[in-house]
Amino acid sequence: MLIINHVIPVFIIIGIGFFLNYKGIIEEKIKNFMNNLAYYLILPMMIFDSIYKVPFKESFDPHIIAGLYSVSFTVFFFGILMASKMEDGKKGAFVNSILRSNIAYIGFPIVYSLYGTHGLARLSVVTGFVAPVGIGLAVLYLNFLNKKASQKENIAAIFIKDPMIITCIIALLVSYFEIKIPVVASNTIGLLGMMGSPLMLLAVGAGLNISAIRKDRLLLALSAFIKLIIVPLLSLVVFTYLIPITEKEVLGVAVLTYCFPSALSTHVLVKKYGSDHEFSAASITVSTILSLFTISLWIYIVSAIL
Repeated sequence: MLIINHVIPVFIIIGIGFFLNYKGIIEEKIKNFMNNLAYYLILPMMIFDSIYKVPFKESFDPHIIAGLYSVSFTVFFFGILMASKMEDGKKGAFVNSILRSNIAYIGFPIVYSLYGTHGLARLSVVTGFVAPVGIGLAVLYLNFLNKKASQKENIAAIFIKDPMIITCIIALLVSYFEIKIPVVASNTIGLLGMMGSPLMLLAVGAGLNISAIRKDRLLLALSAFIKLIIVPLLSLVVFTYLIPITEKEVLGVAVLTYCFPSALSTHVLVKKYGSDHEFSAASITVSTILSLFTISLWIYIVSAIL
């Protein structure tokens, strides 16, 4: 019942977005508007609203952050090793597909549905520390692969321009120093944040590209298997044996952080740095569709452990 009540509705909304796009109701201009609105306004408000309301000391756990960092770096170097035998255009797209997760568009709605505001705050704080590392490693590798010097970009510049990272840092500072937000501002942020889940899920559905799956089927299957099975399993092992977590909600957030499909923004980065953006789009599509089953599986496993 937990999966039916909390996970299935998320994918029903994604399906509605896909259907509306298929019928031409959501046009390309509308898709761009939805994505920009979600990325630059709604998502930052949702992140900020979830972080600043919860005292920093209640949500921050250095052991969890250290464990998540260890998983990120392990996946990154494992991905580079796997990609070493691939053609140049596929390397950056493949590593990005298994490294970065769609925490924003799919993770936040699911964790909020499962654990409420407090669980969302934990995931937001985790994202505030983990996202910059994931983005940094992705840009570092893409920069290394990119043969066009004119397209190379400083990692610091990426951080400065990313609204999610900026919001995470500001919200963490507000939470840490317990800065009081005026009621009017707080209510405005809250109302904008409430738009987040349905808007982002509709955007995910509208952006699914089924036709792109026909190419590179085996490599797509491999990347999806690593992203949705191997990486969450690694996370579960880390937080069960190396850095044991005994609280169900905390373990759920820690493991689910790496259960979500490939991040939508990976396509933007991959295309910008001249890697195979068609493979990136296909990997996002495949991992998003398959995650309906794998996320449900991992939620069941985490619930059964404690």
